[in-house]
Amino acid sequence: MNRTTVCGDAAIVCDVASHAPDDWQQLLLATAAVDYSQTQHWQDVICRHRPGARQVWLTARRNGALVGGLAAIVTPAVRRLGGLIALHRIDSSVDGVSGGPLLHPALSEAEQLSLASELVQLFLAQRPAGLASAAVALNAGFERRLGEVLTPAQGWRRRSSPTAVVSLAGGPEVVARDRLVVNKRNERNRGLRRGAEVFATSDPDLLGEYYPIYEKASAHWGVPPLSLDLLSDLLADPDGRVFFTCVRLENRVIGGHLCLHLGDFVFAWHGVTDPEFARSHFPATLCFWGDIVEACQRGARWLDFGASGGVNSLSGFKKYFGAELMERGFYVNDSSSMAVLRRGQNMMKRMQIRRRGRWHDGATGDHRRGHGQ
Repeated sequence: MNRTTVCGDAAIVCDVASHAPDDWQQLLLATAAVDYSQTQHWQDVICRHRPGARQVWLTARRNGALVGGLAAIVTPAVRRLGGLIALHRIDSSVDGVSGGPLLHPALSEAEQLSLASELVQLFLAQRPAGLASAAVALNAGFERRLGEVLTPAQGWRRRSSPTAVVSLAGGPEVVARDRLVVNKRNERNRGLRRGAEVFATSDPDLLGEYYPIYEKASAHWGVPPLSLDLLSDLLADPDGRVFFTCVRLENRVIGGHLCLHLGDFVFAWHGVTDPEFARSHFPATLCFWGDIVEACQRGARWLDFGASGGVNSLSGFKKYFGAELMERGFYVNDSSSMAVLRRGQNMMKRMQIRRRGRWHDGATGDHRRGHGQ
């Protein structure tokens, strides 16, 4: 399947493939504010650990050069009502990450908007038949530029999903001095003085030691944990773009964050800490501090702590580190039959959000699913 559109004085041909083109990495490097979910490694790992999932790569070429694209995943049908109905999805972003169209900066602003619209329509055309949804989350940069492409007139519904982002300008000490509140600096210092250590690593064994903490947190939240194999495979990124911020006390791992780095952004995507040590060694504070230090060393400009899922205490915790909210949109386009079911699903989700709290709330006082401190 391909579509041809005219942007400027040359035709652009959009096409669909099941694998990334050879020059995809060059497009990533050329595009600002890209997301780690748009890398081939992310797509490969997610599909490897979701039986039946398959990749979809949309590409746009002008005179043979790759000028745009969109990476997506079609997941296998989810069965409901004892297997009587099957729900289908295609996503350009899964598990809390952002995605959406990539557009080469050589295109003019008008050309980028026109091509983004073409890619979105082609993406929607890949939505499976029946009870099905297409979904895309736009990061803050893409939201400002491309949000207008995903219009209600075309069936897109938008939900605000702001993300907490810390500027890394000036380096770790400037961030600590100017953006961390005093009590977080004090918690960091007390935790370190009491013997805790925090460092970035790619050691899968340390990730394995962390995993039981995450399993316990997932049981508390009532959600199935992502598998250790999936997390370990992500950490093994051949380009070194994934790291694990590890907090350890006397050779015991008491918390960690799995972070994704691409371009100017590090995303603290997945993490949790042990509530047993929340008041004595402040592992959640140390995790955030370790993320900041490593992100600065990598030359990133921003550290993204992600959305807070409606948990006010988690949102407040991030603000103690100088995090500011950047607007991000989550867009869904349902088939007509799926739209009928959606209202009931949304009602159940609202009830779950009201019941859910931070793992540490009411216990020892710290918190994160991909973020449960």
